[in-house]
Amino acid sequence: MTDPHTPNPNGDEGVATAPLAQLRAAGLRCLPCRDGAGTYICVPFADGSEVTFSGTAADRDDRPGREVSTRHPVREHASWQATLEGADGECEPFYDSSAKNLPYEEDTAALVAAIRACARERGGPDRTVDPDD
Repeated sequence: MTDPHTPNPNGDEGVATAPLAQLRAAGLRCLPCRDGAGTYICVPFADGSEVTFSGTAADRDDRPGREVSTRHPVREHASWQATLEGADGECEPFYDSSAKNLPYEEDTAALVAAIRACARERGGPDRTVDPDD
């Protein structure tokens, strides 16, 4: 049976669709964000800390595809990167698959597992608003 949260790795579906669905199914709040560096997802926790993650696109047409984004299609996925920001504002690298060359499904499963484990360590999800907000 196919996991309904796993898109076709060769498809046009947005790269963030699967991790968003899996994290939200686990009760975690996921907020889409954008700044000058690109698009990313923020997952806040009960203790005031948060994980932010984004993907990078694969190389194409002899150009580095290191576009930082959560909007490129699954077929262009190269890696996930995530940062943990503590309630005190301190940031530290949390997950980085850029040197691992993992298939999308495996990379996404590892990212989601790491975020879920972090949520458990940090008191669970932020419950100040609806997780689907």
